[in-house]
Amino acid sequence: MDPKKSITFIKEKGQDIDIEEILVRIASKHPIELEEKIHTFDKPVILECACPGWQPRNWGPPRAYPVKQPPGYKKGGVRYPAVPCSIEDQSRALIEAVKAGCAALHVHPRDPEDCMSSDDPELLAAVYDNVFKEVDAVTLQHTWYRDDDREVHYVGRVADGLLEFAQGGNKYCQGAVVLWPPRDAFPPNYTHYVQEGVRFMEAHNIKPIHMIRSTYGARAMYRDLVEPGVITQAPYVLVHDMGHPFGWPMDIGRWMPIDLIAGISQTEERLGKEHVIGVYSGSRNWMPITMTAILAGVDIVRVGIEDAYWMYPHTDEVIQKNIDCVNKIVDFCKLIGREIADVETARKILGITRTP
Repeated sequence: MDPKKSITFIKEKGQDIDIEEILVRIASKHPIELEEKIHTFDKPVILECACPGWQPRNWGPPRAYPVKQPPGYKKGGVRYPAVPCSIEDQSRALIEAVKAGCAALHVHPRDPEDCMSSDDPELLAAVYDNVFKEVDAVTLQHTWYRDDDREVHYVGRVADGLLEFAQGGNKYCQGAVVLWPPRDAFPPNYTHYVQEGVRFMEAHNIKPIHMIRSTYGARAMYRDLVEPGVITQAPYVLVHDMGHPFGWPMDIGRWMPIDLIAGISQTEERLGKEHVIGVYSGSRNWMPITMTAILAGVDIVRVGIEDAYWMYPHTDEVIQKNIDCVNKIVDFCKLIGREIADVETARKILGITRTP
């Protein structure tokens, strides 16, 4: 064979080739430069920081671990050094997170007297007032509580208190979590109370943040709110609770991306792709779950120490500061070229207007 007419993709040593022909061959067989853009990362992602959360700072008594003591256990010692206790330290952790890229915040304030998590609206207002002196943020809160019959209420002392301290505005509670389901089951009268709650939220400029914990939870939301026309303000904010003790289990590594994509896809098919889709993660696998969700193109993810404890799924390294895990996700977004939403953009995506 005439070497000049031998057309390959890779030149052999000493081979005399027709360069123009090989360039044409490569362009016709492997036109990489003509591939269409993939638009998964087109939308900015909202980072919501959940801190300081519900977890205790100090270790409990030995009877809290009747079967096996966890790594690092020391009676009366510090269990989770990342948890801030004073009002000033709580505010500073949140300010750091916002400056790093978190447009939204989810706060269970700590009582400085004992460092235990509290639903006291006055404490929450004090923490947020310090935050708002330096930065703006979208506040996404818990307003629900249980009564003596274990029924879950979204209207009452917590929501009323946050509105009162803001003089009727939504400053401290621009969005509120709605559970599907609470813990691992729905209370008997949940439909009534959740409908009451969503109507209350819409009337007071509080965006319902639907925490979906199973595919059945998405169907229950459709039946209780969408089908009867209770929820009227689009877009719906639909966050998937993946890795939390009461959400999708995300502790089997190779199945985790499959479960995540399948769950999101089912929710979109049932409720519509035009809504805001998110993932709240936790437990040992929080980092891979969050990164997978960002890669999948979701609109909002939660980071921070509320539901996380270990830095990595495969080691016993405890998170030392809230900003440490925030920076991991910020750096990941920069690495893959995914824009992080600022506060103004986050409100537009979520359909939230802050009122004074």
